Order: sequence, then C-alpha cells, then structure tokens
Amino acid sequence: MTQAPSKTILLAEDDQNAREVTALVLEAAGYHVISTANGSRALEIFLADADIDLLLSDIHMPGGIDGIELTQRARMTRQIRIVLISSDPRSSFTDFPDDVIFLPKPYDRRSLLGAVDEVMRQSRF
Repeated sequence: MTQAPSKTILLAEDDQNAREVTALVLEAAGYHVISTANGSRALEIFLADADIDLLLSDIHMPGGIDGIELTQRARMTRQIRIVLISSDPRSSFTDFPDDVIFLPKPYDRRSLLGAVDEVMRQSRF
C-alpha cells in the first residue's frame, strides 16, 4: 500500500472506540487525521479546512447529518475523495453516492488501509 504522509483525512465516527482505533491505524500509516463524532461537526470542519484530502465517515450517526448527507453537502462545495462505512450492506442504501468507496463494518487494519489507498489513487482529484 502506498503511504501518503502529507495527506489529511477527516474521520467522522460516532463510536468513540472505533474512531480512536481507526485514527491510530491511519496515523501509524502516515496520515494526518482530524476526528469528530458527528456529521454536523464534520461538515463544519470540512468547510473550514481546504486541505482535507479524504472524508472517511460512518453512515449512521446522530446529530442530524448522516454520512450520505455529509457526502452530498461536502460535494456541493468541492470534489473530495470519500469512504463511507457501515455495518449495513451497501445495497441497503438506495441513495448511496457515486464514486464513493464502501467499507463494511467490522473492518480490520488491512481493509481500512486498502480502502483508503484505493480512493487516494483516484486520478480525478
């Protein structure tokens, strides 16, 4: 897997343990991680920081904005690489966005880094 030490990932995950472990794995791989517990705060951070290279978000989160809506709102302002996470199958989301990588829960270090690496290789960004 290709490391990208200068890349910044915005992580939106309401489960504190999952958020902390995911951030640790990504930071150990050389990424800068900004973490938050809900979609509303993630959107605020995204809009304020043009240096975010990837949005990694759980789909089901409290606070009024889920991962799919977060994706839609973020893409209204600029193109961004996105990985969405859920324990529900991708097929259960009728409004799942195009050009987004889906990472099923539970995931391990290898599948997390594989999904991030895959989306970071997308050339259109």
